Amino acid sequence: MFRATKTCSGSQILKKNQKILSRHHSRALTRSSSSFQKRIHPQHYWGASTTQFNLSFGRSIDHHCYSDLVTSLSSRQSQQQQQRNISTFVFKEEDDEEMSELYKRNDLVFNLTAEQIEKETTALIEKSKAVHDAVANLPESERTFESVILPIAYDEAYCSIQENNLTFPSYVSPNKEVRDAGSNAEERLSEFTIEVLMREDVYRAVKYVHEKMQKELDKYDEEDKRLVKRILRDYERNGLGLPEEKRSKVKELKNTLSKLCIQFTKNIAEDKTVLTFTKEELSGVPEDVINNYKTSEEDPNKRVVTLKYPDAMPIMKYCKVEETRRKLEIARASQCQEINVPLFEQAVKIRQQIAELMGYKTHADYVLEVNMATPDEVLTFLNNLKEKLIPGGKQELQTLKEMKGSEVYSWDYLYLLTKLKEEKYNVDDNLIKEYFPLDVTLNGLLSIAQETFSLRFEEVKDTPVWYEDVKLYAVFDKETDAFLGQWYIDSFPREGKYSHFAAFPLSPHFYDEHKKEHYPVSAMVCNFTKPSAETGVSLLKHDEVITLLHEFGHLCHGFLSRTKYARFSGTRVERDFVEMPSQFWENFGWEKEGLKKLSSHYKTKEPLPDDLIEKMIAAKNVGVALFNLRQLFFGIFDMTCHTLSTSEEAEKLNSGELWRKLRREVTLLDAPEGTNGAGSFGHLMGGYDSGYYGYLYSEVFSTDMFSVFKKTGIFNPETGKKLRRVVLERGGSKDGGDMLREFLGREPSQDAFLEDIGLLKR
Repeated sequence: MFRATKTCSGSQILKKNQKILSRHHSRALTRSSSSFQKRIHPQHYWGASTTQFNLSFGRSIDHHCYSDLVTSLSSRQSQQQQQRNISTFVFKEEDDEEMSELYKRNDLVFNLTAEQIEKETTALIEKSKAVHDAVANLPESERTFESVILPIAYDEAYCSIQENNLTFPSYVSPNKEVRDAGSNAEERLSEFTIEVLMREDVYRAVKYVHEKMQKELDKYDEEDKRLVKRILRDYERNGLGLPEEKRSKVKELKNTLSKLCIQFTKNIAEDKTVLTFTKEELSGVPEDVINNYKTSEEDPNKRVVTLKYPDAMPIMKYCKVEETRRKLEIARASQCQEINVPLFEQAVKIRQQIAELMGYKTHADYVLEVNMATPDEVLTFLNNLKEKLIPGGKQELQTLKEMKGSEVYSWDYLYLLTKLKEEKYNVDDNLIKEYFPLDVTLNGLLSIAQETFSLRFEEVKDTPVWYEDVKLYAVFDKETDAFLGQWYIDSFPREGKYSHFAAFPLSPHFYDEHKKEHYPVSAMVCNFTKPSAETGVSLLKHDEVITLLHEFGHLCHGFLSRTKYARFSGTRVERDFVEMPSQFWENFGWEKEGLKKLSSHYKTKEPLPDDLIEKMIAAKNVGVALFNLRQLFFGIFDMTCHTLSTSEEAEKLNSGELWRKLRREVTLLDAPEGTNGAGSFGHLMGGYDSGYYGYLYSEVFSTDMFSVFKKTGIFNPETGKKLRRVVLERGGSKDGGDMLREFLGREPSQDAFLEDIGLLKR
């Protein structure tokens, strides 16, 4: 374990009364309607406690920066008017000496009550509105980059952290009232963001400065110029420039869409669906997994299984009883179907209506305007890859049919693949996981980061967190000892918690109006199996190790960011670029040297033996065609829904029919009869609409990036420094494609990916 023993030399600690309650959420940060930055999902879509949340640690927090910002803009307003617009709120202060010096660098709070969340949401909206009012009220003669653009940029930064303080609890708080308050705050702030983006008076000020800057571009650096272009683009992509009637309609539709998405996500998070099975019905499931299931109150001979990943996945992979797998697959495939499918179909219709009002042919055209790929390129990419994978998928499916001796169904897929790996390659997942205790594997991951990217990590002890087993780490540059940022890990499932795996960017890197540096903070929210009574530790399956690496890749993208403006910090990149750094990290979990660092048997402390590693690598591509066809199915479903060319077509969408049709055509397996997985496909209501293709798209090019490391040595620090400098530190301050080409020193290629999955022989 890494223990915090000292502070970083050369970096100032944040002082009292300079803690800004802010939030790193892209809807506030980028002032766009896309929420995909709010949480960064794992590589693939999987299916679809009542403890008082009150950590009384106390921090003195106010809004000097906000007040300074508005004061400088609003000298014409009376002091009384400013005070009316900009209230200052301070939380009860306790002994700061008891708090870790490292924690004092962190702008986040986690002890807000439901009442405080409601109050501070109102305060945040008032503060941000005052900034935009002041910008709008400037006469043309006083409109400059410094008086218009920078105040908006600083407002984005402060809002970003505070919005996370107010809404992140909806995903992780053990208190339902707090979770509900967080969801309500998210809805209110989303509505306010839409309101801000529809302000023609602010848009005119921004446009005036943009036009003025064209005559004196040499005065500004590249990030300054990119900032004003992106702010202007956000306004124009939200209807500014449209006639008033259309603009009002767009605003109304965006507000409705936001509510639909928030409700959809909340329905999944609050879903209480459970199934009960006897031990006989769970035959084949590892004993430690069964022991972690709760005993049914109605029947002590049965165990309670939720639809959450740690409960359901072992059954789908190991349970010998087909009927058990069938029941669970149907429950997963129909999760929230009755309440969420209508929300999804309404969202598709509204998205198309907005696109038409904005002058775009389809919603995909609107979304992908700011991505690396165009809609035509995406569809070509998906269909070409599908054609390459279908023959291999048919061969794999035939192998599974021969194993089973009868027709293969969707609930057989993972079970038969697991069995095939065990029988053909002698790969025993239950034996392998004994080498991956969570804490040991996490330390191995940090060791890789330290060696490859010249980093040092310290665990920050005795610090406020939102749940008792959450951990906080501080990150330093190993060579200079400079403080870089922090990240949390919330490892295990609990009632009401976000039920999959995701990285949440909580606080961006930026320099404020006083040139003070603010450091990035992220959270990795996981749902690993809890430590069992038998082993006393949490043992990770290899696919969970890959997920851990993936999410850590997002964290690296965050805490290594060194952008001037919060808008470009970390994962604020094109949506089809955002998964590249995370998928890059997955490769370490498939290399012998990486597996050695990540593994240590929970009893013997020995790393994975060479023969077992060789078997794992040999079995890597078992079912790879079917797996990637499944990924393609999700991407094609997404693009089909969002390339309907008229509102009338969108109105007629039957997502259930489309889901089942494409499931058969692309994955070669039928969805369970009567089910519609769109009801639990959270990506398409969480910001990945017209963007799911990005997982495969970015995987192709992340594999290309890793091929450079394979040539120089996978832990080569010079190559790591280059990736850090050229890609990770820059965040979204440059185009993703340009950064990729600069790192590679050539045009990107699919060859490394096709070779990796066995479709190309060198």
